[in-house]
Amino acid sequence: MHMELGSVQEYVVKTDPGAVARARASLLRALPRTAWAGLIGTVCVLLLLGGAFSLVFASGADSTFGTELVLVLVLSGALLQLREGKRRFAAIRRLRQTWAVKEISPVAMRVTGEGLWCVLDAAPEPVFLPWAAVTHLQVKKRERLSVLMVALVPDAATAPGVTGLDQPEVRSRTQRNRKGVSRLHLAVFPLLRHPVSETEIDRALGHFSGGRVRVR
Repeated sequence: MHMELGSVQEYVVKTDPGAVARARASLLRALPRTAWAGLIGTVCVLLLLGGAFSLVFASGADSTFGTELVLVLVLSGALLQLREGKRRFAAIRRLRQTWAVKEISPVAMRVTGEGLWCVLDAAPEPVFLPWAAVTHLQVKKRERLSVLMVALVPDAATAPGVTGLDQPEVRSRTQRNRKGVSRLHLAVFPLLRHPVSETEIDRALGHFSGGRVRVR
């Protein structure tokens, strides 16, 4: 997209609705399989462990501190895995509920004079980031993939004017880099209608933020 930024009120990064629909269907098939595989694996480990210790005790051998410690550690790990499995199934249910009522957005991000409006397909509500909550944007490219990342100020979720950043689906897409900077991972091409233009986004950011926020 080429434009004279002085003549428009926003810059829009558009999605490819067909690609997003296919991605939704693929995830709804893959996520339950992964969750069930993890749960079944944990149950199998518990059964094998129980059988092994039953044989040991049935043989009349005395338990040692080492065997008891191993049992406690393995059981603790299994309980953590069961807890993680419960969290995964809850996330899948929430995702199904969200997508049952949420239409695919034709827009991934809007750049305006107020800030950034960001849409994450898995999140029920969009995210709004005023310019004061953003330090810069990054565009990461690898082969045919392009990822937009928004670098945030410290404690951005509680910054004035910020909305939607505290959603679980958004928090899972917000990661700290080695320098301790939190970055929100937004959109991936080919889920976008066009490949990310680093030059155009940088021009739009500079124009609408008054030069404060740019691509780095």
